[in-house]
Amino acid sequence: MAKREITIVIGTLNRPAVAAKLLKQLSADPRSKNWEILAFDQSDHKNYQLLKHQFKPIATNFNLFHLDKPNTCRYLNLGWQKAAASIVLYLDDDVELTETTIDAHLNAYQNPKILGVAGRVINDGETGHNSATGRIKQFGAVIDKNFSSTKKTFVDFPYGCNMSFRKNILQETGGFDEKLAPPVYAYNEVDLGYRINKKYPHSIVFEPEALVYHHRYPSGGTRHYSPAEIAKNSHFNYGYFIAKNFCWWQNILFWLRRLPYQLIREPGQTINILKGFINGKFSIFNS
Repeated sequence: MAKREITIVIGTLNRPAVAAKLLKQLSADPRSKNWEILAFDQSDHKNYQLLKHQFKPIATNFNLFHLDKPNTCRYLNLGWQKAAASIVLYLDDDVELTETTIDAHLNAYQNPKILGVAGRVINDGETGHNSATGRIKQFGAVIDKNFSSTKKTFVDFPYGCNMSFRKNILQETGGFDEKLAPPVYAYNEVDLGYRINKKYPHSIVFEPEALVYHHRYPSGGTRHYSPAEIAKNSHFNYGYFIAKNFCWWQNILFWLRRLPYQLIREPGQTINILKGFINGKFSIFNS
């Protein structure tokens, strides 16, 4: 088998037509013979069969796997564990690639110090702005998630729908934390990026040329769950991330900075952050 220059990992949940559209875009690229594509379907049986039917004629270097239960961190880890290439690119099923997306990811790794690449993401309705990108500030009290910028810079974490890593750094760190709470497994990329940067500062670069358009389809994927459930899960995992990655005095400063915002802007989510925080501290003590 030919050596693969990159492994592309795609996760999908109950939207086979959306996933098939991205897979066909990849297979239409003449360079795809040098890529390995691993798709992880987490759908119910009906949607899985629909995707399986569309998947067959695409290409021999595509592999389809099925998970009985949706689990984002699990499929992300299976992706790098099964990858044949030394570079692993993660894409959401509802992104649209540009001509430069994959080459820009690959080119960044010509610098041996680069361990991860955060690609540029323009969500539907965004025009792009050059504010802070992928930053964790004040011990996690402020997290800048803007990835529509055109300025190349080092970041603390990538955007999960368009990110890549060297396989060896995923092996070294253990990859994505499967203790994050379901159903959405929010903050998985924030947690991983922080852990990598803590050991290897300035090793994840934001590459504007690695651009995707993120269409964020209204159904399937995490939209499978209610907005209330998504918000609750996200804030719980935020608290878990803070407890896990910062020491006690940093946690005090975090709460001093974050609590006023929570009580004014998101009072109903304060308890979910606290629950995740307590869970994170217990996880540390029991590990």
